[in-house]
Amino acid sequence: MEAFEEIKDIVETVLGEPKRSYAGSGGWYEYNCPSCADENCGMPDDKYNLALNYEHGAFCHCWRCGWSGKISRLLKYYGNRDLLSRYLACVKDIMESRYYEIENGNIQIEDTSVLTEGLKLPEYALSLYDGTENAQQALTYLYNRGVTDEIIKRFGIMYVPKYVPSYEEYGYHGMVVIPSYDQFGNLNYFTCRDYTGIPKGKGTDRKNPDIPKKEFVFNEGMINWYEPVVLVEGPFDHIVTPNSIPLLGSTLSDDCEVYKKVTELCHEKVIVMLDDDAYSKALKIYRLLDGSRLNGMVRIARCPQGYDPSDIYRDFGRKGILNLINSAEKLDDYTLLMQE
Repeated sequence: MEAFEEIKDIVETVLGEPKRSYAGSGGWYEYNCPSCADENCGMPDDKYNLALNYEHGAFCHCWRCGWSGKISRLLKYYGNRDLLSRYLACVKDIMESRYYEIENGNIQIEDTSVLTEGLKLPEYALSLYDGTENAQQALTYLYNRGVTDEIIKRFGIMYVPKYVPSYEEYGYHGMVVIPSYDQFGNLNYFTCRDYTGIPKGKGTDRKNPDIPKKEFVFNEGMINWYEPVVLVEGPFDHIVTPNSIPLLGSTLSDDCEVYKKVTELCHEKVIVMLDDDAYSKALKIYRLLDGSRLNGMVRIARCPQGYDPSDIYRDFGRKGILNLINSAEKLDDYTLLMQE
C-alpha cells in the first residue's frame, strides 16, 4: 500500500536504511538507534538495535538503551515538524481507506487523533542552546545539579527567559521546563523549576499545569516495561535514574494511572526509591504494590541520609545511581511488620 511505503520513507529519512527486515515476522525492521547515537557523540554505532514494526502499532524499541515508543514519538524527538505532518497525513489516509476497513484485523494503526491538540508547553519556552545570557544562567543551574547536555537533549528540557511580555502575570518566567510525553508521543504534562534564585514569593519556585497527577504517567513513552522500573519522587530524580517514573510526590494510591500501568504492564522488578526523608512513605508504596499482581517483584532502595536520587547523581554520577538501584532489597513479612 502506498501510504505504508511513504511512512517507511519518512522514518528512513531519520534513521537511514535498515539492516534487514524479519522475513515473515509481520513488519519488523532493524535500524541504528538515534538514542544510542546520542550517547556516541551523534555517531551511529552500526549495531542496528532499534527494532521497528510498521504493521502492529507502528512501535519501535531499542534492545540496547531501552528507547521505545510510537513512530510519532520518534519523529518528534529526532525528526521535524514537516516529517511529523507527513506521517499524520499518511495515517489519516490509511484510516480512511477501503484497504484499512478490510484488513484492520491484522493491521494496528497508531491513534494520532490527539497529537496536534490539547496541552501545550509554556508560550515562551526556548532552547537552552540559543546563546543568550538567560539560557546560560539556566544551563549553569542545571549543570550545578549534575544535569548533563545528553540528559537535556534526551528529555527535551527548555527554559523560559526571566523577562517576557506581561511577566508579572505569566508565572513561568525564569524557569526551566521538563516536559512529559505519553506512549503516543503526546505532551501530557510539564513541570517547571526556577533557575534564577530570585524570590518571587512563597511557593513560586515551581509551577505545573493544572492537571490532576493521578490521571497520567510522566514520560510514559520512555518506559521499558520489560526492564526493572524505578519509582522516584520528582522530575530531577527521574531524568537521572534509568527507566524511572516520577510520582511527583511521595505517595501512590490504587486509583491513579501510575499504579494501574505499573501493576498491569511491568514484567520485571519494581523498585521504590524515594528521598531519604520519605522512607516510611516508601514502605507504604511497597506494601501497596506487593499486595497486587506484583507480589514478590517489589524492591525498596534507601537513599543515604540527607540524599535524594538527584543528589546521588550530582555527587557520584551514574555509577552512584546504579549502585543505589542495585542495593534494592526485598523485605520479608517480619521486617515489614516491625516497621509499621
